[in-house]
Amino acid sequence: MIIDQFNIGGTETYTLSLTRELIRSGAVVAVAGKRGKIMDSFIGLGCPYYEVDFVLDNYEPDVQNAKLHLDVLKMIICTERIQIIHAHQYPSGELAKRAAEEMNIPFVFTVHGCYYDASHMQKLKPNATFVSVSPAIEHSLNMDGITSHLIPNGLDAVEFSSYPEAYQKYLRSKLGIPDDSFVVMYVGRLTWEKADICKDVIQATSALRKKSGSSIVLLIVGGGIHQEQVEKLVKKERHQAGDSFIIYPGEMLNMRACYAISDCVIGTGRIALEAMACQRPLICSGSKGYLGVVDASCYEQAWNSWFGDHHAANSVPKGLLTAHIERIWNMDFEEKNAMVQSGRSFVMQRFHVAQITSKMLNVYRQLLFPKRD
Repeated sequence: MIIDQFNIGGTETYTLSLTRELIRSGAVVAVAGKRGKIMDSFIGLGCPYYEVDFVLDNYEPDVQNAKLHLDVLKMIICTERIQIIHAHQYPSGELAKRAAEEMNIPFVFTVHGCYYDASHMQKLKPNATFVSVSPAIEHSLNMDGITSHLIPNGLDAVEFSSYPEAYQKYLRSKLGIPDDSFVVMYVGRLTWEKADICKDVIQATSALRKKSGSSIVLLIVGGGIHQEQVEKLVKKERHQAGDSFIIYPGEMLNMRACYAISDCVIGTGRIALEAMACQRPLICSGSKGYLGVVDASCYEQAWNSWFGDHHAANSVPKGLLTAHIERIWNMDFEEKNAMVQSGRSFVMQRFHVAQITSKMLNVYRQLLFPKRD
């Protein structure tokens, strides 16, 4: 398994879940990437791990040391007797492909988002097997002449589940959040479009707070290159409100606890899966569009667009985000409970990591043991 860096993000946490389940299934897995905040989680799996600085501290490719890193990858392949390379990001994926070609082993690349340059995909295309995580990405790759296996993200049913109500209250008390507060949580990398979405969420919750005069708390989880801009906006809104109603802890590893604290989650992609698995009401606002409150009526639309992250018809209409937060706030217990129970069932039926890993193993087997005519 190769990623650019062991950061906290949807691609990296999915790779962690997949690696864990592959090991449970009897596969021998080694991982490589630049040191980051979740590297210890990979180390905890007990698999061989290698620190390779594919990217610089500004996330740009380390072009100067590319040849060195290629040689390191080939050494890892020999040392660990690697039979297949599976990469998840670019630029590490390009080096991984070159290593696979030079060592004559299969190469798999999972496309996790719509942010890849088409020219990068064309570089990887020869002799590569592609995996797409949503129908929108599968379609996008097809338009570029690239076929792929459609295999979504997978979640561990135990790792992402709801806590008892008493423990949820305890977690809130640790942050000084009153029991009667309505907690909105935004989760995402604070880069590009998602930083703009975060700003929309801050403004929406501020407007709702002024309108209702009630206790509303906003929890922002995530980091990225636009983190400083978000921090300035948080400081400004706190000052204007005369209250620290926005909590910004940055990046967090224990996301299950964060979901437990919240009454409403705003996110997209893997975050949406995790929130639904933890039985939290969900509003999808992603890089490529806005879906709004997610319930059984829009599951297929959510899946096709990867919960707004890969494709959706609408941008965030002004005022609608506030209205959707308010809608969840005013839901009665029965309606809200039915919605979150349905959401967890949907996620466990479609995205359980054991099912996803089984599909991935089938791809590996087809490459290692191709059928002969």
